[in-house]
Amino acid sequence: MIRKLLMGIALLAAVGFHASALFMPAFGRPAGEIAARLPVVFMPSMYSSLVLLVLVPLLVLYVIRDGGKADRPATANLRAVLFIAACVLHIIELITWQEERFILFTATEVAMLAILAALYFTYPKKENLISGRIPVSGIFSYFFFSVLVAVHYALEANDWGGLGLSDALWAIITLTFAAAAALHFLYHHQDHMYAIVFAWMSLMVAARNGLDEPLVSAAALFLAGAVIAWMIISSRQSQKVPRTAED
Repeated sequence: MIRKLLMGIALLAAVGFHASALFMPAFGRPAGEIAARLPVVFMPSMYSSLVLLVLVPLLVLYVIRDGGKADRPATANLRAVLFIAACVLHIIELITWQEERFILFTATEVAMLAILAALYFTYPKKENLISGRIPVSGIFSYFFFSVLVAVHYALEANDWGGLGLSDALWAIITLTFAAAAALHFLYHHQDHMYAIVFAWMSLMVAARNGLDEPLVSAAALFLAGAVIAWMIISSRQSQKVPRTAED
């Protein structure tokens, strides 16, 4: 019960700070206004945050279910500690973003992503349950994409030259890397939630760039479609092929 209470408080604080950063910032300008200040090509539409309307209720369920079943109490305690740490780091990175300390913001996001990755891998390799890894997977995918956006923004804010490559080409390279990560989790962990969140964020990159950056938009649409297509194909194949003892 204490574990659930602490996780619930941490989640409530993180969600509250996130809402405040979007609508009533306490440490600076609204998060969306800061994001729109620089012409970063690899940036999703402001509507990308709508996915949180799905992910946050899933995280609430995650807390209610105490992080899903665990083979021993130590594992449940570890999950709780990692979950709370991720919430605290999210609050810190929101503050650093509003104070426009973009390098520190990126470093904090990377640390939070590492915590979420550690939490993700506390679950069995192919066990994806709505009361277990699925909520973690969704938020892990969301912040993996967010870290890539943060890197692009921090580099743009510090006048990075791009090593002779255009911003559009770097955006396509980053999208390809993110798609490879989504395919990895889809293939090795049968993780559909990760793939769905990636597809949504890619579509939001296409929505933001539109015809201003047609190559980036086309790449984002293609990669989102490729990941979803592979998800459907692999799902149908898994239904036809019986699982082995190793799976």
